Amino acid sequence: MPGLVWKTINGKRYLVLRWKKRVNGKLKITREIYIGDIDKLADIIQNPYRDLDVTSLDYGISAMTLLINREMGIKEIIDSVVPHRDNGLSAGDYALIFIMNRLSDPRSKNGIKEWMRGDFSSTIYGRVTSQGFWNMMDRISERDIKDIMDRVKEKLVSRGYDFSKIFVDASNFYVFMKENDMAKKGHNKKHRFDLNQVSYYIASNLEYIPLYGESYPGNIHDSSTFDMIIRNVPENAIVIMDKGYNSSHNISLMDNRKYIGSLKPSDNTDLIDIPLSEYTDGYYETSKFTLGREHRIVIYYSNTLRDKQMRNLEDRMSRIIRKCQNILEKGNYDAYDRINSILENENLNETIVVMDGTVTVDNERLNRRIERMGKTLLFTNIADMSAQEIIDLYKKRNRVEHCFRTINSMEIAFPVYHWTPHKIRVHMFLSHLAYLFLSLMRFKLKEINDLYLISTAEVLSTIKIVYLRRGKYVDKRLVSSNDRARKVIEKIDLLNIQ
Repeated sequence: MPGLVWKTINGKRYLVLRWKKRVNGKLKITREIYIGDIDKLADIIQNPYRDLDVTSLDYGISAMTLLINREMGIKEIIDSVVPHRDNGLSAGDYALIFIMNRLSDPRSKNGIKEWMRGDFSSTIYGRVTSQGFWNMMDRISERDIKDIMDRVKEKLVSRGYDFSKIFVDASNFYVFMKENDMAKKGHNKKHRFDLNQVSYYIASNLEYIPLYGESYPGNIHDSSTFDMIIRNVPENAIVIMDKGYNSSHNISLMDNRKYIGSLKPSDNTDLIDIPLSEYTDGYYETSKFTLGREHRIVIYYSNTLRDKQMRNLEDRMSRIIRKCQNILEKGNYDAYDRINSILENENLNETIVVMDGTVTVDNERLNRRIERMGKTLLFTNIADMSAQEIIDLYKKRNRVEHCFRTINSMEIAFPVYHWTPHKIRVHMFLSHLAYLFLSLMRFKLKEINDLYLISTAEVLSTIKIVYLRRGKYVDKRLVSSNDRARKVIEKIDLLNIQ
């Protein structure tokens, strides 16, 4: 309890605000603030803001980054692999600064210094330069990245995060740089086929936490990267994978692992044509030799999926029919060749028919196509789970898709401000760590606020640290206008994370 007392020093009496605490049964003074004489006290009461210097800095994301690092030791892992060479910041320090910036206000390496002026990180780290970042990136080799990632994986597993179910998928992003060992032409997710791209994969758990992730050249097909994915997945984990990884070779890499995947309907018309009247509780179960092995097959039907596929087909057919009609009206000599090419590329060459200068729809084939909608073909080697459990687990594959959406919308990985293959690899490695920290922040705050990944960053970004200085005395406070952020401040001791 604080209390006011008089204290005499060199014959002068001073008011002192004193805190006492009982320690081992005895009262002890734990803190003292000298106020001055009674006039000074009166002046403070009447003019509380006189001589008060107030400074506010962004705090929430940087503080949570330090807190997660305290638990995970990522900086220490990096510094043990990439030894410090001088008295400046270490590679681990620069990695944490990168993570703080990417989760709050992504900047180029030149722009990070400006961002730090308004962020709490500026009170921890000394001189930060773009050249320092580039020097650090040059020092991290591909072998170092692999070593660090392996140690981070071991740390995640040792801390008890659940990786019994792993969702794997890949994505890419376009870049404006010339072709090099990483930037290549490929099937771009944003349909920017005129630009080069960089690809990467994520293997995450149900809580969006990535166990592993790597970048690779943009012209490598996803199915060709499965070997580097699977060697970093625990043998006892169930692997839930996208159909882009389907191949006999990839299935042979699974060894004794359990897995769930989906088959392409166009390659399995015998399964997709099984009528709904033979389904039980919305699914049909059978077996089939496919992808080099005998597999358990679970086919399930969804009205939601059917409606979505129906809308997409209607929109696509309407657009393509107009396009074909415009080509016919122009009367060019190669009109039919151009139309046939378009229909084949759109997989509509059996549904839309062009004869005698007229574009028509083959209703019989259209109805057959509609009858196949809403069905998903799953294949698995799991025998000790019910069909419904397999369906429910596969439906959660959007967890990894949510990882990619978060990385895209928050610009965690791009724009990329580098032009050499090596720096792109290091940048993607650091971006993966930034996303890892975000997922761990969300998991840590889950019991306080059940937030999405993006919401986690948005809530934390509202937390500020305010320094109140009067003379030599400094008081620190955490403030936020967000109710959920105030709950975080209440439950987690963010003020003392250094």
